[in-house]
Amino acid sequence: MRRQRAVITVFFSLLSVVFLAVSFTVTEAVRVAGARAACANASSLGLWSVFSEYDNDLLEDYGLFAVNGGSEGNPVSEEYLLSKLDGYVKENENVTADMSGKLPGLLMDPWKISAARQQVGRYALLTDGGGNYYYQQAVEYMRKTAWANALGKLEAIYSDSQKIRQAESEFEARQEEVNNDMKSFDQGIESAKQELGMNPGSSGAGTAGSGNGDRSAGEIVIVAEGEDAERLRQAEEEGRKKNPLEQIESLRRRSVLELVLGKGKVSTRRLQSESLFSKRSRNQGKMILDTPRGGKMDNLLFREYLLDHFRNCSDRYNSSVLNYQLEYVIMGKYSDEQNLKKIAKKLLFLREGMNYAFLVTSPSCNAQISALAMTVVGWTGKPVLVEAFKHAVLLAWAYGESLFDVRILFHGGRVPLKKSEASWNVPLENLISLETDLKRADNVAAGGTTGLNYEDFLRILVNMTPLPQLRRRSLDLIELNMRTLEGKSSFRVDNCVIGMTSSTDWEIPAVFGRVPTALLGTGEMSFHTKVEGGFAY
Repeated sequence: MRRQRAVITVFFSLLSVVFLAVSFTVTEAVRVAGARAACANASSLGLWSVFSEYDNDLLEDYGLFAVNGGSEGNPVSEEYLLSKLDGYVKENENVTADMSGKLPGLLMDPWKISAARQQVGRYALLTDGGGNYYYQQAVEYMRKTAWANALGKLEAIYSDSQKIRQAESEFEARQEEVNNDMKSFDQGIESAKQELGMNPGSSGAGTAGSGNGDRSAGEIVIVAEGEDAERLRQAEEEGRKKNPLEQIESLRRRSVLELVLGKGKVSTRRLQSESLFSKRSRNQGKMILDTPRGGKMDNLLFREYLLDHFRNCSDRYNSSVLNYQLEYVIMGKYSDEQNLKKIAKKLLFLREGMNYAFLVTSPSCNAQISALAMTVVGWTGKPVLVEAFKHAVLLAWAYGESLFDVRILFHGGRVPLKKSEASWNVPLENLISLETDLKRADNVAAGGTTGLNYEDFLRILVNMTPLPQLRRRSLDLIELNMRTLEGKSSFRVDNCVIGMTSSTDWEIPAVFGRVPTALLGTGEMSFHTKVEGGFAY
């Protein structure tokens, strides 16, 4: 038998090397694809882990998600965020390997990935955009918690605010006209007295040229004598006694708080302005986030959020920051007393506009004012003075009723937005002794009234305050209130990170790829991948 050489065996032996190289290369390609997915997962888990450290107090008290991006009160920094991210990524990159160590024989780590380099890209802060991202979260919170219950009330408040703005505009215009008219009112009274011969030293009937240089030569002026003069003097004296304008003018110069609080005490809390978020140099992020909220209803919901999260004077709240926090959000003064004084003046002006609107349309009130005008200045015989006095009394009466209204509000009562004759409190004759009559408002408030209470009127004022101011001032208070909590003395609202981008360079060492490199004698195989990602609340 002739022996054959093993040509085919050698051929298949050589060919098997290629098959093995291809097989292990394909297997390595599959493993690398899985490793890249593991890299992406580890990167995402790292970001999510960073943002899982949201401030729980901020969430519970204000419904806001944010991570503190600065250590021990230092400004937010990429280095601090990178240290957090790096720690979580390192912890997540070998999760499978750790489990394999705890459960030997059951699991293995086929990926063997490692993070070579990480970078924090851009980040967004709660306070960016003038507090717009804070606004977005607050509105989203309200949509999920109070949308259904608040909708009808918010629409009504918005409508009321529009009516008040219109009434205030009309009232301001009329007030300016009356003030201009009253500048010459006293001169008109004195002129009437001279013409009627009621001034001391006046002669009887005569001509303008005989003793009065203000009259044109030859003008004949009939003056009162005897009983007529006495009747005019009595009429003038009687009118002076019933004239409420001097009393009202005296009250206008007094402290509003003194008049509407009575014996009530005012908080002495005040802020250090230089430490406020709205006044200092602030951190800024560079990450741009979507801002889907911002319509009319969203604005109303944000204002309702402020009413839900900040206390006011009627709450009898005691804080180491400010006791009247909603008043600060509206007025922006640095002490409780200043804010309450501003609120009282604002409420007073608001009520003046609405009360004036009622008076000008009330026939009975206008009849009373006309009768008083004839009593006080009718003796002059000058219709111009009578009309000027009527309009001045109209404003004075609206002011007196408004003082009464605000005092009722500050003592826990309610006041209708629109008055009627049944809900009107101050009779015209009581204007002359209004300061004493104001004490009656305390009993009226205690006896129970209908309409809007103090907080309801604050809701109207909040809706009349520009949004940028509301955002800045409420962020001031969030920061200061958070600092009163244990361990939060260095809290900064402009350190609150709500979004961040990152990139991680990963190394994937060869596993199955070592076989073809060994068989074919090529260089060692290794893989790299870069994962970019981002997260935002």
